[in-house]
Amino acid sequence: MTDKKVLFLDMDGTTLDDKQRISEENMQALRRVAQAGHEVVIATGRTYSSAAYLRKHYGLDRIGCRYMIVCNGAAILDCETGEFLFSRTLPLEHAYNLIDAARREGVYLHTYASDKVLTEQDDENLAHYISRTNMEVLIVPDLKAALKAPPYKMLGINVHEQKALCRFRDMLSGWSEDKVDMYFSCAEYLEFVPKGISKGAALRIFCERMDIPAKNTVAAGDENNDISMIKAAGVGCAVANASENVKASADYVTVRDHNHSAVAEIAERFMLDDG
Repeated sequence: MTDKKVLFLDMDGTTLDDKQRISEENMQALRRVAQAGHEVVIATGRTYSSAAYLRKHYGLDRIGCRYMIVCNGAAILDCETGEFLFSRTLPLEHAYNLIDAARREGVYLHTYASDKVLTEQDDENLAHYISRTNMEVLIVPDLKAALKAPPYKMLGINVHEQKALCRFRDMLSGWSEDKVDMYFSCAEYLEFVPKGISKGAALRIFCERMDIPAKNTVAAGDENNDISMIKAAGVGCAVANASENVKASADYVTVRDHNHSAVAEIAERFMLDDG
């Protein structure tokens, strides 16, 4: 269909409410989007296993959500075939440098191995992350030695002081310029991904692969890692609870927040003919 559209959805703080639920109103609207012949694409900073859990747990698979952008754009997957439409990892050399820097600066840092969180530090930062993702954890004595394959991303966490993560980011800025991209996915999470990787870049790649014009896309998000996607979309939407700089980047800011079915508002206004 020449008028096929794609709705790219951030999960945490956008589609999910504060209790990590998707409202029935959101689900009904997304079902109608899929029934109209459009695509609903998960676009998250979460790993494949964490995003796949959300897709199954909330029944997004049953309403036609086939594709996922994960790890802030480092991979694009067709969940029906298991095919990677795109995949890029962080070179081990860069991962090792980040581990060394985090150790020196006393910053909590973890990465991923298969479907597990891989970390040296069993502390409140890890506990906070696990409470939100329900992922399994592997505590190791030496993260560099345990990391056998290049990861899609790494994550620094500080549940008390974002300024500490900002200082860490700024300290790395000279080294990272041509190696790693860094941005916040929420106040306490500093993401590290391969250079050039973002949700916005993934949106463009997806549209090229699917032969869908970027003008036919709608994206919704709430945090800094969503800005590139919001800017790349035909219509970029910030939910009412989004950061001010995210709202400033958006074409549309919802009246509702993530706790009151903001995604349904977006779907009805921009994806459905009767919106």
